[in-house]
Amino acid sequence: MERTLRARNLSDAGGFVFSLVLVALALLGITGATYHVLAPDGLAGPWLARLWASHPISTILVLVGLVAMALTARSQAIFRRHAPGGGDRALYVFVALGTFFAVKWLVSGML
Repeated sequence: MERTLRARNLSDAGGFVFSLVLVALALLGITGATYHVLAPDGLAGPWLARLWASHPISTILVLVGLVAMALTARSQAIFRRHAPGGGDRALYVFVALGTFFAVKWLVSGML
């Protein structure tokens, strides 16, 4: 009986550590993807910098519009859940990105 309880506690602790690692990798993936999109040499960074330099009010309107679109798409996706576990896909994409950025950081010392 005592051996079963010890094994169960060890299994619970292992599951907890695994969950923490998944969350940490997902957060690293979200942070790395955001950085690479908004960095000065990233995908949207130069465009946003030029837009901000020439039309700051338009930039604010564009950002508010992007946030509104993202919130609308999110609310529409909540009502159209077809496949069970479909929400896990985004988590695992960010975990994969986090794993990529973690290995890149360990190998080269930078994201």
